[in-house]
Amino acid sequence: MTYEWALYFCLFLALWSALIGGVFSAFSEFIMAGLLKASPAGGVESMQHVNRTVIRTQFVAGILSITFFSVLFAAYSLMVFEGPALVTLILAPIVYVPNVFLMTVFGKVPMNRRLERLDHTSREAAVYWRHYGRTWTRLNHVRAVGSILTAGLYLVAAITLITSGQV
Repeated sequence: MTYEWALYFCLFLALWSALIGGVFSAFSEFIMAGLLKASPAGGVESMQHVNRTVIRTQFVAGILSITFFSVLFAAYSLMVFEGPALVTLILAPIVYVPNVFLMTVFGKVPMNRRLERLDHTSREAAVYWRHYGRTWTRLNHVRAVGSILTAGLYLVAAITLITSGQV
């Protein structure tokens, strides 16, 4: 049986993870930095709009689908691959799930929900905005690095599948 499809799937997951990581990085590096330079009311209101918009995008579907498919692919790989390729295929979801998916669900989503409940012109929103901006950006850096490392692991997996003759 040929497993050539697995090579292409590794490359697809690498590309998709890298794209997700690039969006996280861009948001941390200059979008959030710009929002934090605006008045607290302007930053809060803008971020509330961003959070309402992003939930309905392919971006969120991408975060969720990488989680689902990387875990399934790792489980499948246990049955058919070996050596360094198997190790990298197991490591990819071990890196991605806690650093991207769980960080999103248990870190970012609660912060975004709290921000959403605030009146952007209130003093409470202004105080929370300073904390939100620093913490949110740090958590987003973790997600960016997790996504980019996952992309690298899938590239290494693709290369090792080829060099080991498993595809």
